[in-house]
Amino acid sequence: MKISSKLLHLEVRNFFREKTVRWAIAGLVLFGLYSFYHGKNVIGSQLATISSIPSVQKTHLQHIAEEGKGKSVGTTAYYPFFYTANYPSPWASFSIGQRDVNAFSLKIKILGIEGQLYDSELTNPLTLLVGNLDAAFVFIFLFPLLIIAFTYNTVSQEQEHGVWRIVETNAPSLLTIIFIKLLVRFSAVVLTASIVFLTGVLLLGLPFSGPTFQLFLVIVCYLLFWFLLCAFVISLGKSSSFNATALVSCWIFLCMLFPGIANVLISGQIAIPEALETTVKQREGYHAKWDLPKKPTMETFYAAYPQYRKYPVPENEYSPGWYYAMQYAGEVEARESAGQLFDKLAQRQALAEQIGIFNPVIYAQQMLNRIAATDLTNHIEYLQSVKRYHKQLREFFYPPIFENEQTEHLDWTSYPKYQPEAAAMNAGNAPVWPLIVWSVLAGLSAILLLRRNFIQHTRRQNA
Repeated sequence: MKISSKLLHLEVRNFFREKTVRWAIAGLVLFGLYSFYHGKNVIGSQLATISSIPSVQKTHLQHIAEEGKGKSVGTTAYYPFFYTANYPSPWASFSIGQRDVNAFSLKIKILGIEGQLYDSELTNPLTLLVGNLDAAFVFIFLFPLLIIAFTYNTVSQEQEHGVWRIVETNAPSLLTIIFIKLLVRFSAVVLTASIVFLTGVLLLGLPFSGPTFQLFLVIVCYLLFWFLLCAFVISLGKSSSFNATALVSCWIFLCMLFPGIANVLISGQIAIPEALETTVKQREGYHAKWDLPKKPTMETFYAAYPQYRKYPVPENEYSPGWYYAMQYAGEVEARESAGQLFDKLAQRQALAEQIGIFNPVIYAQQMLNRIAATDLTNHIEYLQSVKRYHKQLREFFYPPIFENEQTEHLDWTSYPKYQPEAAAMNAGNAPVWPLIVWSVLAGLSAILLLRRNFIQHTRRQNA
């Protein structure tokens, strides 16, 4: 026990004596600090936009109501926009996920909804390619490189310098020596990750609740996998250059090539022509109604809203009731394609999660996004909530439209307000068992290889 403690103390001193170790840790901490700034800045900008919505909405509707005086509600109702927002969870600044790609705020009219759901802001293509340098990026992509740098020459360097023979003759157990070396490096990585994570919790103002601890659990299990993968490679007993090449190749494959191949596979397996088809069908369904008799259009509308059948709709002249019924009919014609679109988006997400089980990098990223409520599932829930809100708006305006009410007689402050749904903002659960399985497999493989090499070495010594 005394010998092990002495060896541990010596290994800690020798490990941290290296300037490259200290510089690597300092560099990663700086990257972590920047990632917190970037994440807070991105989500803060989105929150600033969302917080301005009430005043913008109020001013906009006041202008619409003022301009519409003397006109019917059916005429004025064509112009106003109504704003919605996908509020970020408290953990979104830690893992931005798809919030930089998908629209977090949509403004909609009471016209057909399908063509209004898929607007998004222009985004820098380079950002889309490499992703945001948020905290999730630092832990998922940069920390494995730190582990590789710390472990690739744990044993091979001393073998190449001729020091290992001295260690062999004096050490009570080679397995103990290797275990201590790996333990020191793993402790350094976990300590660095813990410091960076705790700093992020404080700087980002993350609540000390279940989702925050889930984030940390996913990160620790993920780092454990990479460390045990490194242990497996160095247990092969190869040179430092071989270890470095093999581990960097693993990083490139798991972090870049595999996700790219998975994306191509998912896109080919579940194609989504419905995204364009839905918009086209709605627009064609709407525009075609101009040249058709009004009765079929109105019957489609009356099937959902029979209470408006009592209002006359002249066949030979324009009427606001018919116009908005026509918008609704176009939406009905696109409903099947819209349903298929959302079903396929859900299928893509499910397939991506299934594929992620076979790649710890993809899986860990998915879990962080799920906890932060910044994944595709969250965006789909937001779009569904916008569709439900659109229905409320339509039904608010239908009575004054069919009654041919004047604009100034309508209370423009009583329109239904968009209410963000709690389910969309809540953090999700992140099961870590796939990461644990991968870690166990890598760890057992490393132990078996080390034991085999140790037995062979002992036999050579006794021979």
